[in-house]
Amino acid sequence: MPIVYILTNECMPDTIKIGVTDVLEQRVKQLDNSSVALPFQCYYAVEVDNASVIEKKLHEGLDDCRIRQNREFFNTTPEQAKSLLGIVEVMGGKNVTPTIDIVESPQDHEALKRARKNRERFNFQILGIDVGTSLEFRKDVTITCEVVDDTQVRFRDEVMSLSKSADIVLREMGYEWTSVRGTIWWCLNVETLHELRVRLE
Repeated sequence: MPIVYILTNECMPDTIKIGVTDVLEQRVKQLDNSSVALPFQCYYAVEVDNASVIEKKLHEGLDDCRIRQNREFFNTTPEQAKSLLGIVEVMGGKNVTPTIDIVESPQDHEALKRARKNRERFNFQILGIDVGTSLEFRKDVTITCEVVDDTQVRFRDEVMSLSKSADIVLREMGYEWTSVRGTIWWCLNVETLHELRVRLE
């Protein structure tokens, strides 16, 4: 049965790929070529009868995020795409998301582990952001938080991580995602913290 999938790549943290395949493992490995530094990871996959129709609807729903019209890459979060695709599972599709990384070798697995570890090392100090700095939420700049130390912010009079505060706001907006990366939702001078980090690296 065909599978609609959402792929991510540590080298392209703000980009996802949405496609259809009959053999997920083969497709993920096929995309791991010399043009990308790290293997793709399957964020979510669902087995469903009318996969091509569902893929087309997903592409249409995210058309304003599409990077190039002749490619299946979108500048959005995997959580947003999953929220659109998740209804398929509720309607009888089968969740076939792999529980482990699909890689060719142990070295590929180690490269992914290192990339994840490096990404998780975010702190405000490396970006030169001082305690007391105000950050704005990407979807609504009237929502703010304040940096209180190297890794945490004060949001609504409570100290917490960037990701937890972003998760609270997104849930209030109606999104129910399983994981949220705070650095792609909180901004400094209109630029997300992730974009700022990439620019300064």
